[in-house]
Amino acid sequence: MNGKNLVRRIGRTVAGDWFSRGYLIVIAALLVWVWVDTTLVSHPDASFSGVYPILLTAPTSLLMLLPGFGASLTYVVLVVAALVNSSVISFFIRRTAGYGSGRRTGPGAAPAR
Repeated sequence: MNGKNLVRRIGRTVAGDWFSRGYLIVIAALLVWVWVDTTLVSHPDASFSGVYPILLTAPTSLLMLLPGFGASLTYVVLVVAALVNSSVISFFIRRTAGYGSGRRTGPGAAPAR
């Protein structure tokens, strides 16, 4: 398999449907908002803007709670967590596609005629 097919396959795995693409868009918008809020806006007290991306990328993003985790890796962990969660969303969408339409897919399904 060449590099172009590998990139396409990974892209289909991560963002193969509109649900996973929408999820990634929401996470990207939240990360931009958190970056703007933490770098450009001064607050007299702490801001809770960073909590929202952590909650929306849970449970994968909860790796940040491990001891010894550095704050410099926060954005990296959130992006990786979003990609993992998007892959899971895409997997479940592909597995359940067709079950509501009366068309069976997956193991045990009758072959197409």
